[in-house]
Amino acid sequence: MRIGLDFDDTLADFSALLVELVAARFGFDLRAMHAEGKPGRPLAGAERWDAMILEMLETDLTLAMPPKPDAVEIAQRLAERHELVVLTSRYDREMPFLHAWLDQHGIPTSDVLWTNRESKAPPARHHGLGVLFDDTARNFEDFVEHPTVPALFLGAAVSPRAPEYGAHVRAVSHWREFEVLVETLEAGDPTPGAVIRPATGSAGA
Repeated sequence: MRIGLDFDDTLADFSALLVELVAARFGFDLRAMHAEGKPGRPLAGAERWDAMILEMLETDLTLAMPPKPDAVEIAQRLAERHELVVLTSRYDREMPFLHAWLDQHGIPTSDVLWTNRESKAPPARHHGLGVLFDDTARNFEDFVEHPTVPALFLGAAVSPRAPEYGAHVRAVSHWREFEVLVETLEAGDPTPGAVIRPATGSAGA
C-alpha cells in the first residue's frame, strides 16, 4: 500500500515548536489562550506573528520541530512493508528543510509531494495513495467517494475547538491508532466514519 503522510502537525510537531516560540518571543501561553478560545496572532501582532510562521516554514527552524510521539518509530515500521509518501500543503519555498527533517529523523519515503496550498485530493488519487494521514479536517472535504481513505489526526495541533469532519473520514488520535487503521485496511476493512482504537494499551494524544 502507498501510505500518504502529512508533514506539519502529523509527522513533525509544528504546534510544539510554535508554543515554545510564542512563550519565548511574546511571553504568553498559547495552549492556555486557545483553551479559552483566544487566538495568539492578535496579541502578538499580525506582522510579528506572520514573520515567525514564515521563519518556521522557510528556514532551519523546521529542523527544530520534534517528531510527533511515536511518529518516527511507527513510520519506519510501516515503511518495512509499505511505501511512504509525504503529501504536504507547503509551498515550493518551504520544502528544502522539510526534506532535511526527513533525512535527520531517518524516515524513508518513496516520494515527497507538495500542493502549494491546493487540494490534496488530486495528487492522492494520481499517486495511488491507499490512505492519507492528515491533521486538517478541511483537507478531506474533497475525499468523498475518493479511492484514498482519509485518516484525520484528532487533536494533533493547537486548536481552540474540536474539528468537524464528514462521515467518510476515519478518525484517530495517535500514531499507534493510525498503525491499527493501516492493519485494518490491509485486512480489507475500508469502513468509513469509525474512530480507531489500538487493540491493547491506551492512546494518549
